Amino acid sequence: MDENNITMADLMAEIDKSMTRIYRGDILKAKVVLIQEQGVVVNIGYHTDGLITWNEFSYDEVDRDSIKMGDEFEVTVLKIDDGEGNVLVSKRRAEAQTALEDIQELFDKKEKFTVRIKDVVKGGVVAPVKGLRAFIPGSQLSNTYVEDLSKYVGQEVEVEIIEFVPKTKKIVLSGKKIAAERAQAAKKQRLEELVEGEKYTGVITKLMPYGVFVDLGGVDGLIHNNDLSWVKIKHPSDVVKEGQKVEVTLLALDKETGKVSLRLKDITMDPWYLETVNLEKDQIVPVTVTRFTHFGAFASINGGIEGLIHISQISEKRIQKPEEVLEIGQQVKAKILNIDKDAKKISLSLKEVQEKIDPDMLKYMNQEEEGAKLGDVLGNVF
Repeated sequence: MDENNITMADLMAEIDKSMTRIYRGDILKAKVVLIQEQGVVVNIGYHTDGLITWNEFSYDEVDRDSIKMGDEFEVTVLKIDDGEGNVLVSKRRAEAQTALEDIQELFDKKEKFTVRIKDVVKGGVVAPVKGLRAFIPGSQLSNTYVEDLSKYVGQEVEVEIIEFVPKTKKIVLSGKKIAAERAQAAKKQRLEELVEGEKYTGVITKLMPYGVFVDLGGVDGLIHNNDLSWVKIKHPSDVVKEGQKVEVTLLALDKETGKVSLRLKDITMDPWYLETVNLEKDQIVPVTVTRFTHFGAFASINGGIEGLIHISQISEKRIQKPEEVLEIGQQVKAKILNIDKDAKKISLSLKEVQEKIDPDMLKYMNQEEEGAKLGDVLGNVF
């Protein structure tokens, strides 16, 4: 202050400063007058300026370049004299004290807000709320199990206050309910987009003894073991692994319950379809009798798929059991009566072959087969 130009108002202000008394815990208005290595020096309307050390400036990491001369805010008095003539004050603690009412309002109204996770502690993580330290239990971070809490450090999470004790400044947050509501909304929207019979790309999230779960983008679908592979498997890990990206077909969808059934195996690679691609209705084919039932006999076609010869289609004469005219392993000619590709069933008839082929033709076909077998034998000998 220029002593030659001092006014009565200036003099009175200086007198007021000298007479002003401050106490530990007081909240005062402060204006930045100096930024130095030790911290920020502020005018607090006292005959001595206040010093805010960097660790008392903010609960969050301080961007020193963002602090400007003349910035104004409130501070809390920590110590009248630090031994070097400084009044130690804290911006961080002043914000915390004035924030209690705001936090109480957030708690009472169950309002949602966003915090940035600062660190991992025993049992959970911590994040600042209005300058106060708040705790989020690991089980309350998300609606799903979080194995590595450190992945959340630095991330923003939408939360609500589930416990608040003003006296001890205890604040407990939770993002679980919010995450569950968000996931449910996303699932509902995704379910509306899905169409039965269509193919989708998903990621395998969990392997179970009975099948695997696939995330289709907010909706989990189940692939039962029998829809994983055409080959019989003991466990899903025989053919897939967790985290694997797969293309699946949506078999069934229940939008009310959210249940989704999927298939991984490609229908075009179904051995049954591959074996029947050259078969047609009314075609006469060689078959081998494989097993008997009370209603007929099953016979393999091309050594793979089976067809049923109903007891009424085995012989022209009336029989009680298929064993009366057939033997297991016996090779015969059969006519394809029907191919049901949806049910994967083939109906065969021996009776119609006998009716269509006259004895001479049947004898000729049998001789041709015997000749072919003899040729194979002679070929092996010579």
